[in-house]
Amino acid sequence: MGAADRPPKRAVPPRVFGPSSSGERAALNPGDRPLVTVVCDAGSNVLEATHSFLTAYAASRMRSHVVQRLSVAAYELLANALNYGSVTGDVVIEFFHARSVATIRVSNDAIPARIQKLAEHAARVQENAANAFVEEMRRSVAGGMPHPMLGLARLVHEARLMLDVNVEDRRVVVSASCSD
Repeated sequence: MGAADRPPKRAVPPRVFGPSSSGERAALNPGDRPLVTVVCDAGSNVLEATHSFLTAYAASRMRSHVVQRLSVAAYELLANALNYGSVTGDVVIEFFHARSVATIRVSNDAIPARIQKLAEHAARVQENAANAFVEEMRRSVAGGMPHPMLGLARLVHEARLMLDVNVEDRRVVVSASCSD
């Protein structure tokens, strides 16, 4: 069996977590197609423009309380991809709306050390989003090192979104979803 025939290695196990008590998954179905896809160079400065565009697009199609949650997801996930991803490869942000669930999905390449840090942080957020949020807020206010990692905790605790975190080889894919 050649390298091309082997399934991709998974650096961290997939994680789905968030406030849902109904067991809904944040993951998308294989046939789901994005309504909007933005592809940008990992080194580009597109955060504010892309965030504004996706927020306006969602506002033209959804109720305001859903738009607010998706806006937070678009900002936090894209900021993470641009700030912590590898500069070798594109950052892709997608907006989906299918079966009464709205999803923002961001994918980017990352180095193994960043992937490990993401896995550890995602585990903390999954275990107790409120505690992770408070801990990261304290680090944010205190300043210094290590830098706070508030984004994922904010999405689960504050915006009440379901998260789906997957890593295959060096590609990180994070989705944030909510019912519309």
